[in-house]
Amino acid sequence: MATRYSASDIAKKLAADVHSGKYRPDEMFPPEREICEEFGVGRNAIREAMTILQSMGLADLSKGKRPRAVAPTLGKIMEGVGEAAQYFFSGAEGLAHLEQARLFLETSVLRYAVVHATNAQIAKLVEAIERCEANLDDIEGFRAADVQFHAVLADIPGNPIFGALQDTFVGRLMKNRAILPDFKARNRASNDEHRQIVSAILDKDADKAVAVLTTHLTRNFGTYFRLSFEHNSEAGAKLNG
Repeated sequence: MATRYSASDIAKKLAADVHSGKYRPDEMFPPEREICEEFGVGRNAIREAMTILQSMGLADLSKGKRPRAVAPTLGKIMEGVGEAAQYFFSGAEGLAHLEQARLFLETSVLRYAVVHATNAQIAKLVEAIERCEANLDDIEGFRAADVQFHAVLADIPGNPIFGALQDTFVGRLMKNRAILPDFKARNRASNDEHRQIVSAILDKDADKAVAVLTTHLTRNFGTYFRLSFEHNSEAGAKLNG
């Protein structure tokens, strides 16, 4: 009996071919007709498989062109994971898990940075601080600079997994937070803590650096968690009223 291939099966096979080098970056996949014949399926199954490949970051489906292979990168893979995980992190419990994971990751990276950060890496942290300072009144500009500071910190060990996790989860978390009325004062406090963290790195004081970062992250989470709790309580009161 002939094997029946699903779109998922075909996508897995093509993904393996990309990873093995059978299809090099920017190389076109075979025409739909040939892939249909290879797997004994119709065009719809092939198109669905290509969509799956695109979500995996392994195919470029530009309109009007034959699908092309894309070099696999951790960042592209994590983008797909981030999209799938956004619903898990939308509730209070999911956000709490994310914040706890973030605290564990960033404090660990910071201890590494105190010992190993180069002058060039520290200079990038300072650039992010200066960008934050220039955008205290601009919530979107400040958030982008804030994300930059923490992204530079995550990149210091040179492990791409840390950077990908930062970009996928933490960056999205920070950019999507509610805007508070006293945001300028909060921005000022956050950036002052950024400065204290860099000062502690320069002083090779890991305990102080971690203490400041812990205060920085837990305070911000507490603020937004309380805001979410109060919002949900108000909504519940209106429904029950």
